[in-house]
Amino acid sequence: MLRDVFSRVARCVYRFPFVGIRFRRFLESRLGQRPCQNRTYWNESLKGWASLYLGGTLSIDLRNSITILLARRLAPTATSLLDLGCAGATLALCLGPEFKTYSGVDISDVAISKAREHLAADKGHLATKYDLAVAQVQDFQPSRQFDVIVFNEVLYYLSLDQVAAVIRRYSRFLSPGGLILVSLKEDEVSRLVQKVASRELKFEQGVLYQQQTQYPGWKTVRNRETPAYLVQALRLLK
Repeated sequence: MLRDVFSRVARCVYRFPFVGIRFRRFLESRLGQRPCQNRTYWNESLKGWASLYLGGTLSIDLRNSITILLARRLAPTATSLLDLGCAGATLALCLGPEFKTYSGVDISDVAISKAREHLAADKGHLATKYDLAVAQVQDFQPSRQFDVIVFNEVLYYLSLDQVAAVIRRYSRFLSPGGLILVSLKEDEVSRLVQKVASRELKFEQGVLYQQQTQYPGWKTVRNRETPAYLVQALRLLK
């Protein structure tokens, strides 16, 4: 009961980014590493509630399609893509022949195993060269620069300090004029993540979408089962 009250209070505070970011950072400094930053946690979760991240759902297919459409429109000469938190690497299955290199990274061995299955089964849509790695996004060391770097539903699993550090880290591996694509679900923590990211990157275009399962509507609504998602394209600040 007390925990529920605290969560409601925290969500109210998070609605005001100036205060919310400081409050969130204070909590993160006291609570330490969260379970969702642990490999065992994800290996177990991907066998249960998080299995949808491995692909095969309308929500993931929509997100992937929007991500690739933004990449093609805003980075038409891109030939390489780094997918951080790739899960089942279903984004790779949306790539066309213009992408010659795909690199997928995920904290979970279960995810990378499923990704290998997907890529082995559907070579007709794949980049000429691809590789997969089990690693935390905070630690992975790319061996080259990429034209497009993707963080799909990843950044809100990091602390706010890690969000800023990870964006700076991978900015060094973005090709000149390259594109960073980020998707976030609609909730209070995502809004704080968005605020932190906006200090590091310049917003260029975005698509806000929400899957509707009960009735048609003309605006997004708060829904834990089918939240709204913002897929956005960003550039490095000059």
